Amino acid sequence: MRLIKIETKSGDVVVNTSQICRLYMQGDMVVMTMGDDARMETLFTDIDHAVDYIQRAPSCSFGK
Repeated sequence: MRLIKIETKSGDVVVNTSQICRLYMQGDMVVMTMGDDARMETLFTDIDHAVDYIQRAPSCSFGK
């Protein structure tokens, strides 16, 4: 499991990358759907940048 932060209109969300099912354009934003059918409107403006970020983003770590 790899957790990354994604920026959305309502703030930052931590996402398990193995649960990302689909990325698609809706108007001028990228929408991400998850394994539980959750739908997130991200601040990405194109799919290429979203995919690049998902692949390169540092993992979130919790703890001290």
